Order: sequence, then C-alpha cells, then structure tokens
Amino acid sequence: MTATTTPRTASAAPESVPGVDRRHRPSDFYHERTNFQFIKHTRRWAILSGTLLVLSIVALFARGLNFGIDFEGGTSWQVQMAHGRAAHVADVRNLLGPLGFSNATVSILSGASGRSVNVQAHLVADPIKAIDDALALYGGVTEADVLFQPAKVGGTFTLTTASKVKPTETGVNAALTKTELRGQTVKVSGRDVTVTAKTLPVSPTEKVADTLARYAGTNSQAVSISTVGPTWGHTVSHKAEQALVYFFILLALYLSIRFEAKMSAAAIIAVIHDIIFTVGVYALFHFPVTPATITAFLTILGFSLYDTVVVFDKVRENQRVLTATGRTTYSEMVNRSLNQVLMRSLSTSFVALMPVLSLLIVGSGIFGAKSLEEFALALAAGLFIGSYSSIFVAAPILAWWKEREPQYQALAERRARGGAAPAPAPARKAPVRPEPEPLAPVGAVSDAAAAADAGEVDEVARRGLGVAGPPAVGRTIQPRARQQRRRKRK
Repeated sequence: MTATTTPRTASAAPESVPGVDRRHRPSDFYHERTNFQFIKHTRRWAILSGTLLVLSIVALFARGLNFGIDFEGGTSWQVQMAHGRAAHVADVRNLLGPLGFSNATVSILSGASGRSVNVQAHLVADPIKAIDDALALYGGVTEADVLFQPAKVGGTFTLTTASKVKPTETGVNAALTKTELRGQTVKVSGRDVTVTAKTLPVSPTEKVADTLARYAGTNSQAVSISTVGPTWGHTVSHKAEQALVYFFILLALYLSIRFEAKMSAAAIIAVIHDIIFTVGVYALFHFPVTPATITAFLTILGFSLYDTVVVFDKVRENQRVLTATGRTTYSEMVNRSLNQVLMRSLSTSFVALMPVLSLLIVGSGIFGAKSLEEFALALAAGLFIGSYSSIFVAAPILAWWKEREPQYQALAERRARGGAAPAPAPARKAPVRPEPEPLAPVGAVSDAAAAADAGEVDEVARRGLGVAGPPAVGRTIQPRARQQRRRKRK
C-alpha cells in the first residue's frame, strides 16, 4: 500500500507562514494575534493629536467655557406645565427676550409628574440689592447693615450710619437717584435713617417668574426660584481647581512608584492631552460646565490613567524579555505589547460606554434629567479620548524616548545592519544511534545457523546473514557429537 502526498500550493502560505500580511479575523482579536503597526505610523498619530490640540486651544480662546450658575452665580427658575399644555424651548426664548434674558439657558424636563420648564441665567441685577448698596455706600456701612422689611404694599429700609457721617434727607434722596426707587419717604433721627416706599421696583427675577407662570398656566407662587451668589460660585471654582491640583500630585506619586521615570512622564503627558481635548470639546460645542461636569472630568482622567497603566504593564513585562534576549528593537516590543492588550482596551471601553449611553438615552432622553446629560457627555468624551491617548499618545512617546537610550540604539543599529533579528543559537542535536543491521528472513537464518554449526560458513558470511559471531567451543563440539550418535544408530 503506497501513500500519496499532495504538494502544498503557494496560496496556502499566507495563512500558515508567520509574518505574512493578511486581513485580521475576529478570532485574532480574541486570541491576541493582531499585528497592527501602531508604532510604525507614529508620525501620523502625532499630526492627528497635534491638530486636535490646536483646535481645542483655538476653541477655548475663541468661544470660552460656558460656566454654569454654580461657578459664576445666577438664578434658576423652574415651573411645571399645567395638564394638557405643551412646552417648547423656542417659545420660552421668545418670551424671555424682551425681558433681557435672550442668553438664558432653557431646557424642557420630562418626568413622571409631567413636563416642566427650567431656565438658568447668570447674575441678575436686583433693584432691591441696588437700593441696599446705595444706602450702604452713603452711610459708610456694609450691605448687611441695611435692613429691608417688605410689606403688603412696598417696604421699608433702615440703617444706622457710621459715626463720621451725618445723614440728611437731601443726601439720602440724592443717593437713591441712581436706583429705580421713586416716591420714597425719608426720615432721619440722629444717625438712624428710615426710607419707606409705597411701591418697589419690580425685580427681573419676579418678571421672569410671572412670565413663566403665565406660559405654564399657573400662578407665580408655583415657580421655584433658586439663587446662587457670586461668592459661593467663586468658592466652588476654587475647590474644583484644588481638586485638579491634588489629582495631579497623587498621579505623579503613584506613577513614580509604579513605573520608571520615562513611563511616568509619558502617562502624565497623555493625561494632559486628554484634559486639553475635553476642555476644547466643551468650548467648541458650548456645553455648560457644572459641578457634575467636574466630577465626570475627574472620572475620565482616572479611566484614561487606568488604560495607560494596562498598556505600560504589558510593556514592562515584555521589556524584561527584550533585555534578556535582545532579538527585537524597543519600538517593535512596544508595538507587540499594544497588540496584546488591544482586545482588553476595546472591551473595557465598550463595557464602560454602555452605562454612559444609558444615562444619555434613559436618564436624559426619557426622564429629562439634565444633570445626567451633562455628566454623560463628559464621560463619553473622556472614554473616547482616554482609549485613544493610551495607544496613540502615551505608547509612541515612550517608544520614541526609549529608542534614544544607548542600549536600545545598539539594538536598532544591529537590526539595521543585519536586516533581521539575530538568529537564535542552534539547538544541540541528539546523538545519532546506529541503525541495526537488517535481519535475514527466518528460514535463511535457520539454514545459516545450521551451516554455521556445521562449520561450512565463514565469518564474513555470518555477518552478511545476520548470524551471531563466531561460535564458542562448546557449540562446535556439540554438532559433531550429534553426528556420531546418528552414525551409531544407523
């Protein structure tokens, strides 16, 4: 039975020979068999990242950030629509334009109890506060020293001037001319001043509340008004800046302990890249910056750092092998490390993106939670740029930087001269055992043995027939004794 072998065709070579370029299959991602050339195209990623950073900086200086009232101070109005009434952003803007609030932020919120209108505007000039400021400036005291007592009709302002100020009715009325208060009555008793007004100027806050109440089909008492002062907003901004500073200090400490100096520097550069890009996105699309945005901002920086640490852990693991063998360059080792963790990075980003989409679709789209939308937008931008920077920013910077070290320069030069990695040392071959001499057929061996016993075959013939060596003395005498016994029997 003969076995036939089919020669291998040239078309089968790309699938079996390593190093041959071919399209990646989905199983290659799962089994970490991808071979994308990330480091080879470092110049392309540098141009792309540089373009994104330039656009982000231009958008930041051209449009600026849209800080919410929590940072700059302002007023928020919210009213629930009456049953059967629809709410539209364009209609609310048209109503607020003549009142001087054309730049207000208007949003329609949907909930289980119905739809509601939310309006946010930055600091509003309150006429009551303007009166307090004017009286405090005239009396040489602070705003807290001026007391306002509202009444059913109008109200009363009282204060005690400083010791060096001698108030007069004429002086008080002259100080109030810069305000909107008219028809007031001024009484002066020593240093005590009392200003009574039968009608007070209508505050813009009340005007907006009345307008929204009419649009919603309810009264002004149903409008919820909340005001944030500039002092509290400045405090929030200062706390946010402190949080970022503390984050970078902890980041630098952690990276300096976990990795070497160049890895730490590359990771910090990638985080700064993420910050500039995210800030540019908020400036370009004029997304509102709120405390929820700051929380999400710190979250995405942590995610970006996590993805970079995963990549650098694999690089550090493969670097030990490179140092021991020296068969590839540092850039090739980094590229292999990126391919090995590519599936892990994609899976982590996809899993993290699922709840973010839930926040955008369910939280903001269905339930109308505006704060969830701002939080989810920051997370979505951060997840994208965090995954991008760990592969296309941090790793190429590290490879470029480490290739300047003398030991890795020597590896690159040796590869350039030889054109390939140094061949591995030849394996030691096992000692070759001599093949046994072929045995003669059974019949031939028996005949040859008989002939040898009879002394008719010489030594060369014995070896050729596979018969054992020269017979011993006992074996040569024994056949003769048999022959003698046979002769006697005859």
